Amino acid sequence: MNRRIHAPAPARRPSTRRVSTVLAGVALALATTGCQVNSPVQTNVAYLPADGVQADVGHLALRDLVLVGDGTGTVVISGSATNLGEQDMTVQIAAQPDPNATTPPSGSEVQLRPHEQVNLATKGLQLSAVTTKPGGLQPLVVTSSTGGTAVVKAPVLTPQNYYSTVTPAPTGS
Repeated sequence: MNRRIHAPAPARRPSTRRVSTVLAGVALALATTGCQVNSPVQTNVAYLPADGVQADVGHLALRDLVLVGDGTGTVVISGSATNLGEQDMTVQIAAQPDPNATTPPSGSEVQLRPHEQVNLATKGLQLSAVTTKPGGLQPLVVTSSTGGTAVVKAPVLTPQNYYSTVTPAPTGS
């Protein structure tokens, strides 16, 4: 019996269609991997999930600091203040003085025990003569008796929605 041994078929060259399909796939993969560079994952972007601003002055931590008012004078200071230190502290908050003003702005202060956190709106802290309209930023000078001074730009918000109960204390007649 004679068996024929077939010689292996010569290697075929890849078709142009196959090569162009592979190259198109590689190009698409390279193009789509660059999307992360131009559009970062949003959960990796730090932001403040609050209406106000935050500030750290020594062992004082201020969070969600806003001024609630209509821009015609008295505003209420709202937010959270925490003494992170081991000793009592006095916190003073005042509007940054206008260089053209004839009278200095009023300020408010609150006492904090070690590791105490307070809601500033419930402490009755107010500033007078603030003419920054709602939506604007009012520079504030924040002073901690244990940690120094910082200037913070706090937003002025109208007393609406969940700030509707944050109103200035009545003045005596």
